[in-house]
Amino acid sequence: MSYILKTSAIATVMLSSALGAQIDTRGAIPMTYTDEAAARGVLEPGYGRGTAMVDLDNDGMLDLIVTMSEMEDAFLRQKADGTFEKMNAAWGIPATLDRGWGVLAADFDNDGDRDVYFPTGGFSGAQANTILRNDLSAIGKFTDMTANSGDTQLATFSSFGGTVLDYDNDGDLDIFVSNNGVAVGRPVRNALLRNDGNFTFTDVSRSAGITQLGDFRHCSSGDVDNDGFVDIFVGDFVNSNVLYHNNGDGTFTDTAASAGVEDPGKNFGGVLIDFNNDGWLDLYGARYQFSGNYPSGLYINNADGTFTDVRNDSGMTRQKDMGHNCADLNADGFPDIYIGTGHPNLKELDPVKLVRPAPGGRLRVKEVGFSAGFQALGKTRCHGIAFGDINRDGNTDVYVNNGGPAFVPVSWQENTLFISDGNANKWIQVEPIGVISNKSAVGVRMMARTGDNVKVFRLNTVGRGFCNTDSPIAHFGLGPSSAVLDFVMKWPSGIQQDYLDLESAKAHKIYETGFTWSGTPAVGANINVKAFGVPNGTVTLFYSDVAGETRDRAQGGTVRMGGSITFETPFTLGSDGKANTTFQIPNDPNLSGETLYLQAKVQDSSGVHPLTLTHNIKLVIP
Repeated sequence: MSYILKTSAIATVMLSSALGAQIDTRGAIPMTYTDEAAARGVLEPGYGRGTAMVDLDNDGMLDLIVTMSEMEDAFLRQKADGTFEKMNAAWGIPATLDRGWGVLAADFDNDGDRDVYFPTGGFSGAQANTILRNDLSAIGKFTDMTANSGDTQLATFSSFGGTVLDYDNDGDLDIFVSNNGVAVGRPVRNALLRNDGNFTFTDVSRSAGITQLGDFRHCSSGDVDNDGFVDIFVGDFVNSNVLYHNNGDGTFTDTAASAGVEDPGKNFGGVLIDFNNDGWLDLYGARYQFSGNYPSGLYINNADGTFTDVRNDSGMTRQKDMGHNCADLNADGFPDIYIGTGHPNLKELDPVKLVRPAPGGRLRVKEVGFSAGFQALGKTRCHGIAFGDINRDGNTDVYVNNGGPAFVPVSWQENTLFISDGNANKWIQVEPIGVISNKSAVGVRMMARTGDNVKVFRLNTVGRGFCNTDSPIAHFGLGPSSAVLDFVMKWPSGIQQDYLDLESAKAHKIYETGFTWSGTPAVGANINVKAFGVPNGTVTLFYSDVAGETRDRAQGGTVRMGGSITFETPFTLGSDGKANTTFQIPNDPNLSGETLYLQAKVQDSSGVHPLTLTHNIKLVIP
């Protein structure tokens, strides 16, 4: 008989009205930026598209992938001095002059490094997408796996965007591709590619219900209704947007109409992100509004399957949105919006919207593009926008991929790297690493509760905005508070981790940690335990037959039992962060009819990663 662990969801309590008044001014201080693209060697002139900011060679430094159109995509490695060198030849990057429109960097084979997927075609016509396996640790190069992946079946599509997700929660990463209809002269469907292992993918779109036809642009993924399954938003330029609700059985249902996010026409994509920090993903919808006075979409999640459109009340403006992405730029705890106008024939200033909650459950938007320094270089054709802490000073930097389509030669432009000058707001960073969930930790939900009782929520994702990949190191702006009283992680596997007093002004690397079990509880019986956490970590099981809960700040977590606690002999996790063991229920007849509470303490032998007190399980003994 088997027992499956179930854990509670991250708390999603709405911010109180009293706190809402506090939030009006809390941490609302400026952040300025300086362009250092030339000094750091990342100008990369060309016809800009989506961009990735990830560590490709696992040296602890963020690298850049700059997608081009009909030019070589640039792989830029960050050196120890903060400058970059182009690695295309050294890393064996195929010298294909494709029509790339974005880049998804994620660990598709769960071997500990980030592979790369390029949606290609866009406005230029059908073309096979490209997928590269990261073999830098083995042979010092990337390997082109396109011909083996099965993705060549999509060669009849002109792919525009994409997002990475584990839609079936099986521990490996799948790919959703949004496709363009104008380039092929007919409405088209999108594509859901199921990861079957060993870099093979199967198009399961039709069986999954991904059949809607349209002229699609970009997309974003996230668990909109907090049911444990990842949903997908897709912008449609001609028809209505699509919000694919994941039904949890391998199928999806379009709920855009009932959710109130259809917003027909001129949509270039969107970002699912929690603007008001209530634990529910909201939505920014990018609209390419050439004329009129209809702003881009801004929607608040009502936690009931519907959204409230607050674009007009918030002060959102109209512009020709193509490039777009969201991040907390001034470290106040609330995500902001960077918008690239991207018109092929016109250069324009890029708007940057500071977003904050407002009384009455609304949002307030303020334009800061000029004051923050983003418009210092003048007008651009911005497309790809990636966020991350390039110089590891705790602040969010921005790489902007400029330039229009290659078939408009005058739209050529150099890129920009905006380095944050910092401000007085505090921060914490967390890099989540999956062990039984996907190793890239795509889909993990995180919450930091600050010393002044503000909750900051983050979602780890790959592929949003103009098909960008942001740094996997999640940034939590804490505003004026230097304390993190609680830190909670909810993994795609269902595992939940809780930390107390996690040190701020520090970048933490945290592995998915816990255990599962199987067997039949009985006095004296053995229970099979599968533990996981930091590689080579030490695991100590402990138990009690008394219920209780004590927040043990000395241990950095919560002891989920009371009474007299018994500790088992420690054992060690393997280099893969996993180990199997048995736990023997004491041969004590007094336990008959009782409940035994079992928990684990997992420690990193190097002392680098924080000690973790896991969830507990309840063994009901007949």
